[in-house]
Amino acid sequence: MMNKLQLKPRELKIISVIAATHSIGDAAALLGMAQANVSKYLSDFETRVGLKVFERTTRQLALTQFGEALLPYVNATLDRNSQLVNFIADYKHEKRGKVTIYAPTGIVTYLARHVIHQIEDIGDIRISLKTYNLDRNEFSEGVSFPDDCDILITYAQPKDESLVASVLTKYSVTAFATVEYLNKHPLKGPEDLINHSCILIDSMLVDDANIWRFRVHGSDSVHDYRVTGNYICDNTQTALELARNNLGIVFAPKESLKKELTQGMLVPCFPHQEEWWLDLTAIFRKREYQPWRVQYVLDGVLNCLRQQIAQAAHGRPELGD
Repeated sequence: MMNKLQLKPRELKIISVIAATHSIGDAAALLGMAQANVSKYLSDFETRVGLKVFERTTRQLALTQFGEALLPYVNATLDRNSQLVNFIADYKHEKRGKVTIYAPTGIVTYLARHVIHQIEDIGDIRISLKTYNLDRNEFSEGVSFPDDCDILITYAQPKDESLVASVLTKYSVTAFATVEYLNKHPLKGPEDLINHSCILIDSMLVDDANIWRFRVHGSDSVHDYRVTGNYICDNTQTALELARNNLGIVFAPKESLKKELTQGMLVPCFPHQEEWWLDLTAIFRKREYQPWRVQYVLDGVLNCLRQQIAQAAHGRPELGD
C-alpha cells in the first residue's frame, strides 16, 4: 500500500510552511491559499499516510513525533524539486531562482543604494543581500565562502583557491574623527592612538583591543598599532555613527565617508594621510559551475561597479557617495 503512496509537492510545501509558522492561517496567507484548502490538503495527507503530522494545541500547531522525523525529508524533497526547477530554468536561460550576494555592511548598503536597481530586467530572479563582516584572521588567512553564497564582495582573498577572485579596485583605510574631537584630543601620528578613545570592531577584538595598520609616511612599509576604547560595534556603519557624535576615532575605508568628508562631519586624523590599502574583491565560483541566473546577476553587478569605479577615476561621483 505504501509503495503506491503518491506525494504531491504542494502537500509537502504546505507541511513545511505550517511547521515554520505553527499556524494554518499564517501558512494560508504565505501560500496565497484559502485557509480551508490548506486544512483539507493537510487532512487528506494525514489520512492517506495514516499518521498525524501535527497535533492541535490550544495556542498553535505542534509537530507530532512522526512530524518531527518527517520534516527533514519534506524539506530535502522540496530543495531537490527546487534544484530541478532551477536547472530547467537555467538550461533555458530563464530568469528564475535565487542569487545570494554577501558583503560587509558598508558594501551591502552601497549595493542596495547604487547597484542592484541598475541590473535591468531580472524577471523572476530573487536577489538576496546578506552581511558578511570579516574577522581579524580572514585578512591574512583568507575569507570563507558561505554555503549559500553565489557572489562575495569583500576586502580579502578567498581561502578556497578554486574560487575566482577578481580585484575591482583598491580601498584606502585610515583613521577619522570629528574636528571637535581632534581639537579636544589632538594627535600627531598613529603612535598616539594608544592614548585615545578608538571605536573597536567586535570581530577584530584581540584581548579587548583592535590592531590598526598604517603605512609609514614616505615609505611602503606598514606598522601595526594596538588600540583600545570604550565603544565596540559589530560593523563599521555603527562605528561611524558613534564617531560623528564625538565619541572617538574610527578606522574605516575613505570611500565610505565621501559625504562625511565633503560636509566636514569627519576629517582624517593624520595630515600625511597614513593609509592602509585593501583590495575590493569579487569572489565567485568558476563560470562553468554557475547557474545561468548567477552569471546574469554577476555580470550586472560587476559591470555596474567597474563603470562607477571608472567614473570615480575621472572625477565623477565616487564609489561610496
